[in-house]
Amino acid sequence: MMPLPYSHRQYLRFVRRRAKRYGGLSPQHRHYQVWEKLQATNLDAAYPLLSALYDPRLGRPPRDPVSMLRSCIAMLECGETSFTVWVALMQDEPFYALISGFAPDDVPGVGTFYDFQDRVLQRPRQGRTRTCTPYRKRAQQDRAPAQRDKLDLRPHNDIVRRLAARLLAREQSTRTLNAILAGHGDFAALLTYERVLQPLFFACAVAPSVERGLIDMAHLYVAGDGTKLATWANARGKKLCKCDNRGKSQAEHCTCQRGYRDPWARWGWDSYRECWVYGHSLYELTAYRLGHPCQLPLYLSLADCNRHDSVHALAALFHARETCALPYRVVTLDAAHDAWGFYHLATQRWHTALIIPINPRHKDHLTYAGPLRLEDGVPVCVANLPMKRAGFCPDRCRVKWRCPLAAAKKTPDLTSCPFFANGCSDSPYGRVIYTYPQRNYRWHTLIPRDSALWKLHQDARSCAERSVKRKKYDFHLLHTRTAGRERWFFRAILAAMCQHIDAWYLYPAAKIT
Repeated sequence: MMPLPYSHRQYLRFVRRRAKRYGGLSPQHRHYQVWEKLQATNLDAAYPLLSALYDPRLGRPPRDPVSMLRSCIAMLECGETSFTVWVALMQDEPFYALISGFAPDDVPGVGTFYDFQDRVLQRPRQGRTRTCTPYRKRAQQDRAPAQRDKLDLRPHNDIVRRLAARLLAREQSTRTLNAILAGHGDFAALLTYERVLQPLFFACAVAPSVERGLIDMAHLYVAGDGTKLATWANARGKKLCKCDNRGKSQAEHCTCQRGYRDPWARWGWDSYRECWVYGHSLYELTAYRLGHPCQLPLYLSLADCNRHDSVHALAALFHARETCALPYRVVTLDAAHDAWGFYHLATQRWHTALIIPINPRHKDHLTYAGPLRLEDGVPVCVANLPMKRAGFCPDRCRVKWRCPLAAAKKTPDLTSCPFFANGCSDSPYGRVIYTYPQRNYRWHTLIPRDSALWKLHQDARSCAERSVKRKKYDFHLLHTRTAGRERWFFRAILAAMCQHIDAWYLYPAAKIT
């Protein structure tokens, strides 16, 4: 049955009236600040989204879904990650039940919280494990060394280029930002477990931050970064067959189906901690403002743990712009995203300025640094002779120039050079120089590379790392014992909403300049 509306004003009236019966809400309580934050957190925009998940005719009247969401937020704000411990805490101390919106003698059970979580995720009821064929077993030292180098884009550059070309061929989206912020936009392009949580996040967290002036949609700047989330599930699964593998080598073990609590988890390399992680990859776009200390999460995405940041970021940027209609003007990323597909898609389709430092693995390695110069776009060698054009590289959008002496077919009159093999290349092919035309968006960026404005945006990129760190440490994602990509996304969105609530408390509207 569809729940009755329960407004924020009714919630405040209920807490103040019931608090008198239980001795009040003492300012000396260790989590009194959480109550102050929840007083300013209006979740009325969540009711239309949550009530649509209930059948209007069948079933008993459920718990108020807005109060359930508020209780989950309060749980993370109080530093708790377990529903079991949180329910026991609400039953022992009336303070936690009251700030959640429940009567202390009528607290929801643990199963009610899990049912609410699965309902928001649109996750059908299923067993704790799913059976599937085990993956090929291999030791960590047998894994490809290239996976451990975050800056090695050789396995991913072509993927980014082909994916960008595919996205460029799609029809331009016509979604409006106002509908997205209200939670009424078209989110059908997102995954099933994101179709309720993303509108909730925009309606209850992002939209109030925009109204308070903490996020400037007219000049939206975002920074992106990824991290690894280790799942609580066992990577080996649970043995379901009766095969006896004792005394056998690993290659001789049976390949019968096993039960996995987190079948979508994968092994991936965490370059920060320099270890293998079994879980999922979280990518976040963080909104920042130049000259203001407030930086808030704007869009979150989960993918396979072995997915590289460059591939994950391209999908996240596309959904943030096309599905969620976020009009970002500048995107700041690290050197692991220095792929041609990013510049091509962002510049041609969205007219967005990218702030990405040149990957040190892609920089020129000059062995012969002679005094070369350009004259009308043509490089002049150390012998004061114009070099000869030797073709165009379409994959890197650059023009190739060769030594005029080595290019004998194009310069038959030139037979000697005093600098050849004497301060210049001694290769029979001659020295090679590359120049980049104006349509090479990697070098000719919308914001001039290494300019003062470029450096301001580049210095702000670390806000994405700080935002991810807050989720892991302040809201205890590192210590969360859960499994399943959907439930990890639920916890990540809750942590992002808590970051917005903390920002409203630290930067009230009166202090915004």
